[in-house]
Amino acid sequence: MSADGSTSQTAEQGATPFADQFVYLGAQALKGRQIGLVPGVEVPLLPVDLPAGLRGHAREQVADRQLRDVLAGGEDVIEIRPFHGSGAGAERGWWRVLVADRARMAEWRAQAGGEGRAVLPDYLALPAAEDLWTLALSGGMVLARLGVEDGFSAPPVLSRHLLADALQETDAMPRAVFAPNRLPAGIETFLARHDIPVATSHEQLQEIGATIPKVLAHGELSFDLRRDPRAARQRLRRNVMPWRWPFLVALVAAILWAGAQMLAIHELQEQTRERRDATLQTVREAFVPAGPILDVRTQVSRALAEARVAASGAGETVSPLDLLGLAAEVMTAAEAAPIVVDYSAANGLSVAARVANFAAAEDLATALRDAGLVVTVVESRVSDEEDGVRSEMRISAPEAGE
Repeated sequence: MSADGSTSQTAEQGATPFADQFVYLGAQALKGRQIGLVPGVEVPLLPVDLPAGLRGHAREQVADRQLRDVLAGGEDVIEIRPFHGSGAGAERGWWRVLVADRARMAEWRAQAGGEGRAVLPDYLALPAAEDLWTLALSGGMVLARLGVEDGFSAPPVLSRHLLADALQETDAMPRAVFAPNRLPAGIETFLARHDIPVATSHEQLQEIGATIPKVLAHGELSFDLRRDPRAARQRLRRNVMPWRWPFLVALVAAILWAGAQMLAIHELQEQTRERRDATLQTVREAFVPAGPILDVRTQVSRALAEARVAASGAGETVSPLDLLGLAAEVMTAAEAAPIVVDYSAANGLSVAARVANFAAAEDLATALRDAGLVVTVVESRVSDEEDGVRSEMRISAPEAGE
C-alpha cells in the first residue's frame, strides 16, 4: 500500500499490507511522520445502543457504563472512546466505540513516545470506502474495514463468522471486496457463496463500478490512541472563559444534584454486588465446589444435567421428559425456535430448531454439550422460503463413565 492509498498487487499471503509510514509498535519509538499500529484484536470496535438525542459528554458516559456492564470492566481496567465518521455532525451521533485494556494503552503510549503522527489499531490503516469491504492478511490475522465506520482484526476462522454477522446486520450488500493479498480459502468460499465479487486491484474495482478506497481519508487520525479519550470534557475546559463564571455556579448546583444521584446509584451498586456475591456463594456450595466460576448459567446447567443423569442411573435410559426439559432450557437461553421435536429409543431426542445464522447453530450445539448432553449435528441449512438457519441434531444423555 502506497502513501496515496494504492496497493501493490504482488503482496504475498501473510505479508504486511501497509506502506512504509505504518509500523507496528516495538522497542523503538515513532519518528517523523510514522504512524504506529497495534494489534486490532486488542482494540475491538464494538456497537453501543444509545438514544439518538443524547449528545456530548452524557453520550460518552452512557456508552461507558453500558460497555463496562457488558464487559464487566472496572474503572481502572478498560478505556472506551467514541468512533465515528468524518461527515458533518458525526461526532454528535456515533454508534460504535473503541475498547482497549488500560494497562496496554499505557504500554503503547510509552512505546510510541512523543513523535509520530498517531497510534491506531491496524485495521484502521486499511483503505476504505462507503460501498466497499477491504480484507487483508497481516501476521496470520485477517484485517477488515467494512465500509468506513466498522472494522476488526481476528483469526481467519473467527473472521468468517464476523463477516456473516455483518451481512445479517447490514441493509445493503457491499458492491465488492478489495483484497490486496490472498485471502484464506474459507473466506473466499464465503464471499463466493454470497455472490460478492473480489477485486485485487483498482482497475478491477473500476470495472465492477465500486469506489476506489483511500487510506486515512475518513478521519482515522483523530482516533490517535495516545490522546485523552474524554474529548467532551476537554472541549468544556477550553470553552469556559473567566467571564463565564456565573454559568459555573449553575454547573456546581447541577453537580451537587448529580452527586446525590451518584450516592443513590452507589447504593444500588452495593446491593447488586451483594446479590452477585450471594449467588456465587450458592453456586460454589451447591453446584461448583471446585475450580473457577466463569459462566454461572452454563456451569449450573451442566451440574443439573449430571445430577439428573446420576439420579436416572448412569448408563441406563434417561427419562425422555428429563432429556427434553434440559434441552428446552438450553434452547430457550440460546433463543432457538424449535420446529420439530421427536424421540425414539434408537436415536434418542431428535430436534430441528431455527436459529439466526450458522454461528448461532454452532453456539447452540456447544451450549447443549456444555450442559452435559451428547449432541450430534445432523444438518444445518438455509432456505429461500424461510429466514435464518434450520439446524437438525440428535441429543442424548451421556453413557456411563463419560
